[in-house]
Amino acid sequence: MASLFPRSMLLLALALASAMAQDLPKKAGPVDFDPEPKLMLNDLPDVPIPGDPFPNTITANHPPASIAKLEASLERAKKNAAWREQLCKAGVLSKLECEQSQMTVVRLTRDLENARMEALKHDLEERHKQPATDEASKKELADIEVRLAAATTTAQEAFTKWQQAQRTAAEIRVWRERKLLALGAGTKSALKRAETALQALMATPAPAPIAAPPPNP
Repeated sequence: MASLFPRSMLLLALALASAMAQDLPKKAGPVDFDPEPKLMLNDLPDVPIPGDPFPNTITANHPPASIAKLEASLERAKKNAAWREQLCKAGVLSKLECEQSQMTVVRLTRDLENARMEALKHDLEERHKQPATDEASKKELADIEVRLAAATTTAQEAFTKWQQAQRTAAEIRVWRERKLLALGAGTKSALKRAETALQALMATPAPAPIAAPPPNP
């Protein structure tokens, strides 16, 4: 009887193993397995142009932004753009990523020059509330007027460069979408969106020159 116990346990284990094998799914045929996921360009979202989509004019009545904060942001953006350009040349980053960082520099430059202009304009308005009486006050007022005129020209130039950069980026996007479509990796809808964005930018009228406040009589 003692010898039957191990034998019965062995038979029970074999029966359980056979039942588990029957429950396993059968392989219907050869199946290809690719451990590397394929990158589908059509699945990539549209990359927006950073900054305002279609700015028409420089907002004159907007409160002056923090100039120190904008200066720090612009400095970081310039360093980031230079670093990304090196990585792009080394083949680590794409050209599109490098272009986006350069666009950020142009946009922040526009914002900074506009903030400087607004700060001087605000200072001049405050000084006009208290007319200058002595020669020193008149000299300070004249100095602010000269600086404001120069800042207005610089802000206008920065804004124009931003508009040009937007249009250039939109043209490059259309060119890329056409190349992707020709290679079979793009879609007609993506090309249509890129062309529509470019047409909207081209139709945006150039802003009129910003006029500096008249000098204090």
